[in-house]
Amino acid sequence: MRHNVGALAACCLFFPAGLFASQVKGTVTDPSGAPVGGAQISVVSRLGVEAQTVSAMNGSFELDVVDIPDSRLVVTALGFSTQTLSTRTLAAGPSLAVRLEIAPQVDSVRVVGSTIDVPASMQGGSVSIVPGEEIRQRNEPYAMDLLRYLPGMAFNQSGAPGSVASLFLRGGNSNFSLVEIDGVPVNAFGGSFDFAHIPAEAVESIDVIRGPQSSVYGPYANSGAINFTTRQPGAVPELDVLAEGGTFGEHRFGITGSGAVAGFGIAASVSRIDTGGPVQNSDYHNQDALLNVTRRFARQSISLHADFDFNNVGEPGPWGSDPKDTFTGIDTISRERNNFGDFGLHYEADLSARVREEVFGSFFVDNSGFASPYGASFSKDMRWQGEARTVVSVTRQYTTAFGVSAGREETKNTFISDANFETFPIARTDLAAYWENRFEIGGRFFLNAGVRVEWIRTPAVPTDGYSRPFFPANTVSRANPKVSAAYVVRPGATRLHASFGTGIRPPSGFEIAFTDNPQLKPERTRSVDAGLEQKLFGNLLLLDATYFYNRYYDLIVTLGGSLAQLSRYQSANLANSRAQGAEFSAALRPGRRLFVTGSYTLLGTRILSLDGDTSLAPLPFQVGQPLTRRPRNSGSIVATYTRGRVTADATGYFRGKTLYEEPTYGATGGLFWNPGFANVGINLNFALGHGVTAYGSLRNALDRHYEEVFGYPSPRLNFVAGLKWKISKGQ
Repeated sequence: MRHNVGALAACCLFFPAGLFASQVKGTVTDPSGAPVGGAQISVVSRLGVEAQTVSAMNGSFELDVVDIPDSRLVVTALGFSTQTLSTRTLAAGPSLAVRLEIAPQVDSVRVVGSTIDVPASMQGGSVSIVPGEEIRQRNEPYAMDLLRYLPGMAFNQSGAPGSVASLFLRGGNSNFSLVEIDGVPVNAFGGSFDFAHIPAEAVESIDVIRGPQSSVYGPYANSGAINFTTRQPGAVPELDVLAEGGTFGEHRFGITGSGAVAGFGIAASVSRIDTGGPVQNSDYHNQDALLNVTRRFARQSISLHADFDFNNVGEPGPWGSDPKDTFTGIDTISRERNNFGDFGLHYEADLSARVREEVFGSFFVDNSGFASPYGASFSKDMRWQGEARTVVSVTRQYTTAFGVSAGREETKNTFISDANFETFPIARTDLAAYWENRFEIGGRFFLNAGVRVEWIRTPAVPTDGYSRPFFPANTVSRANPKVSAAYVVRPGATRLHASFGTGIRPPSGFEIAFTDNPQLKPERTRSVDAGLEQKLFGNLLLLDATYFYNRYYDLIVTLGGSLAQLSRYQSANLANSRAQGAEFSAALRPGRRLFVTGSYTLLGTRILSLDGDTSLAPLPFQVGQPLTRRPRNSGSIVATYTRGRVTADATGYFRGKTLYEEPTYGATGGLFWNPGFANVGINLNFALGHGVTAYGSLRNALDRHYEEVFGYPSPRLNFVAGLKWKISKGQ
C-alpha cells in the first residue's frame, strides 16, 4: 500500500483508552508434528491486520495481542491450508499449538489489490504471492528471478545480470506496471522501472496483482501492481548471514538482523553482489542497505522504512544476433550507474473497533548516470507522496475505505533543456480521492467495488527555442473504477473469480519535452478477466484457469510521413492496441516432502489502427501485427522436495518465439523473430546443523545458448555455492 505523510497527533487525540496488550506464544506444526518455520501469524480484526509475525525455524512464535472484539488469529504458510482461530481460542491461554493441514496453497492476509486488508484467497482479482520461505530457500540473488515463474510475467533482460530488465505484464507496455517497495512507489516519471537491481536478500515477500489497479494505486498501474515487502522486525532476535561465490566471478554477501529494542521492532539488512559477466564490460556491482523500524502501543502503530541501493553495470551492447551485419565490436566504454532510495512512514490507529485511521508518507529518488563514447549524461527522478485513509467496518459483512492522496513527481535529464540549452525539471502534481467498498455474504460471496478520481496538473513547460513552444500549465482529470468478485461454489473445492478495471499512464518526461503538443493526455487501459479455481483429489491438486482481455487507448504516437495528416502536432494520443489470452496454473501437494507448481500463459496481441484512419498504424508497424517483446507461449514449473536435512528445487521456465526489433537500430531497422528458449535450474540446500546451511545452484543447467532480448546473449551454464547461517532464539 502507498505510504503517505500526515498529522499523527490528530489521530492520537481520539484514541480510546483502557486497552491492554498480552503476549501470545505458540508453535506451528504440520500433521506429523514437525515444526513449520516461516509461517505468517496475523491477528485480524474487523478492520484488518492488527499485528503480524513469522514463526521461527522450530515453529515457535511470539505476538503481542490487544484485547479486540471479534479478532481472530490467521496462520498461513507455503504449501499449507490457512488456519483461523477464534477470539475464544486466543483467550483460552497464552500458549497455542497450531496444526496446519498440507495443501497446494500460498496465501497471505495483507496483499496488494485493495485498500482494505483482504486475503488473496478472498479476492476476485488475479493475485500471486512469493512468500519469504520460498525466497530464502531458492537462493536467487535477484528478486526479479523469483517473479519469472508467475503467470503472465514476460521479462526482457538485455544480457547478463545487472543489464536492463523490463516487464511486459499480460501484454501491456513495459511502463504499465506499478512497482512499490514497502508501499513506496518507485517507478520513474512516466512509469518505467528496471527490475534488475532489487537484491533478494532485502526482500521478505512479493505480492503481484494482474489487471488495471489505478482505482487503488493511481497512475502507472495499467497492467497490474507489484509490491516488494522488505525484511520486517520479528518478536525474537534473529541474525542471518550469507556468503556465496560462483562462476563469472560472482561474489555475494548479506547480513540481516531483526529483533526488539526498548519496545521498538528493528530490522536491518546490508548486501553486496559482484559479478564479472560473460564478456568484457559486462561486470555488475550492487550494494544495498535497508532499515525498518516499527512500534506498537495499544491499538496504534507506526513504521518507518528506509532503503538505499547503489549499483553500476557495464553496457557491452548487442553482441549476439546481428541480422543487418552492423556489429563493430563490444562496447568497452559505456557504463551506467544508479543511486536510488525509497523512504516511507505509516501511522495507524484504531479509533474504535469499527474505525481505523491511516496516514502515510513516502519519498523516492533515483539518480542515474550514463557514460558512453559520445559523452556523459544523467537522469534524476523524484517523487513525494502523502495520503490519509479511513477504514470503517459498517457491519460484519460490509467494510468501506475512503481517502485522499497528494503527490508530486519530477524528472530532470541531460537531453531536456530550454531555449538557453539549460536543463530544467519537468514536474507533475497529482491530487486524488478514492472510495472502496467490500462486501462478504454468507462466507461464500466476496465483492470489492470502488473508484478513484485523479486531478493531474502539469506546470508550464518552457520552449526549447526550436520545435517545442511554450506550454502553459494544464490539468486533466480521470476517474478509474474497479469491480472484483469471488464466489465459492463448493466450499473447499470450487471458486469463481472475476474483475474489471481501468488504468492510466501520464506522459513521460521525453514525451512532454519532444513534442509540440501542449495537451498530451494519459494513456488508458480497460481490462476484464474471469476464471475458475478447482481443487481435486482431496485437496492435493489446485487448478486455476483465467481468461483476460486488455484494450489500450490513447497511446502516444510520434507522427510524420503518411501519418502527418492525422494531427497538426508531432505526437498525439492516437494509437490503439489489445492483448488477450489465458493463464493456467497448477499446484500439487501430495505430501509433506513434495510441492510442485506450474503455470502456462497463452497470449495474443494485436496492433490496431490509429484514430482517424482504419488502415494506418504507428510507423514502422502495420495494423494486425503482434506487439513486440510479448511471447505468445510462456510457462514455468517449480518442484521442491524436502527430506530430513535436504531441500532440493528443480526449476524451469520457457518462452516461445517472440517478435523483436533489430537490436542496433530498433524497429526502423526491421522486425525479427527471436526463437524460443528454456532455462532449467537446480538448487540444493543441506542443513549442517546449528543454523548453518550449505547450498549449491546450477543456473541454465542445460547450458542453452539463447537471447532473452534479441541481440543480447544470456549467460550460459553457471554454478554458485554458499553458506547460510541463521542465529535465532527459536533455532
